[in-house]
Amino acid sequence: MDNKLLQPGTMLRGGTYRVERQLSSGGFGNTYVVTNVSFDETFAMKEFFMKDINMREGATVTVSIPDNRSTFDTQRNKFLKEARRLRKLKNDHIVGVHDLFDENGTTYYVMDFIDGESLNARLKRTGQPLSEEEVRRILPQLLDALETIHQQGIWHLDLKPGNIMMTKEGKALLIDFGASKQMTPGEGVTTSSGLCYTPGYAPIEQIEQNIDKFGPWTDIYSLGATLYNLLTRNSLPSPTELMDMGEAALQY
Repeated sequence: MDNKLLQPGTMLRGGTYRVERQLSSGGFGNTYVVTNVSFDETFAMKEFFMKDINMREGATVTVSIPDNRSTFDTQRNKFLKEARRLRKLKNDHIVGVHDLFDENGTTYYVMDFIDGESLNARLKRTGQPLSEEEVRRILPQLLDALETIHQQGIWHLDLKPGNIMMTKEGKALLIDFGASKQMTPGEGVTTSSGLCYTPGYAPIEQIEQNIDKFGPWTDIYSLGATLYNLLTRNSLPSPTELMDMGEAALQY
């Protein structure tokens, strides 16, 4: 078993949650399937854990060297903000957050467990694009989610097939708000560092880190790129190529 992960059976939050298995891992965290033992309910739990910076001693998360402590603390604070933003977003098509706590030298938040797969996983599994009919069913759900997000002055900034989960019943949910930014009235987007983005889904203002030009349209561009990928399995050309070549840049 990977010693960078919590072991199955680990209890957290004073015995409230039991770790069942790993769900996924990335550069900034591990996600597990957990059970709330009091109610026998299944949730997903995200643990802040930075690849190449964090280590684990038993269940405790440690920082590899003292020089990395500042980076860890800064990114952990962003992780807290991500959870708090998600908590405010009440929508059937946005993953819900139910709990947030510190333990084992790091931070965890508990969210809805989605019994399904991402649209990116679906494309890889089938090797086929989605039908126009399927995309027409998904699109209104994503627009509903984005409307809720934008009404709160939040931009998702990483909309792509890998961040859209589909349940077995055909319900779409937007996940992963790690790149999201909050608008502060009178001050613009709140940020203190460069922004990550996914090539093929980011508009020119995001690629150029032109934060003052971010807005709902930034996510709408990514939504268009997502729809293009779902229907063609091709990546959208760069904004520069689209501006220079127009429709001729598109691969059908």
